[in-house]
Amino acid sequence: MAIWSGKEVSRFCEKVSKINPCGVDLVPVAVFRIVAHPIVIVGDDRGMLIDGEICPSADSKEEILPVDWYGKKVYILEAEGIYEIRLPKVEIPKTATGFCYPRSSFARLGVIKSQTAVFDSGYKGEGSQTFHFPAKAIIGADEAWVQLVFIDNKTEAEKLYDGKYQGEKVK
Repeated sequence: MAIWSGKEVSRFCEKVSKINPCGVDLVPVAVFRIVAHPIVIVGDDRGMLIDGEICPSADSKEEILPVDWYGKKVYILEAEGIYEIRLPKVEIPKTATGFCYPRSSFARLGVIKSQTAVFDSGYKGEGSQTFHFPAKAIIGADEAWVQLVFIDNKTEAEKLYDGKYQGEKVK
């Protein structure tokens, strides 16, 4: 197995902010605050329990839009907030698997990224990642939050991803 060069990875991404030696930096296309509700994961029932009904998780999110902060566009995020970001469209080749890692600047400042989503071979869409901010945060709207890397599969995938999230887009 081998890690792809950033230049190779960039060919499969709609938009990158920086090409690194071993991956690309991605800026979110949307940021959502996850509103606290009981979580249900029971068989095919998945979502948030809102007023006694299991609702899609999208029903418990509010989009955070960039605001002007001293002449710069930024996201202002609450302390102890949990946020989902949506990434630019990616397409994972059948010979690779994708992984997103938090930018080291986030980790150094105590931001916690859930290790959400292995991007399976054949996945296409605007994937999501989840972050927890222990303190209030001001993040530039053009800041990359993650680095996407591709790792070669030992053999070409026999079956490509065709699950629920194929082709997902920000709603």
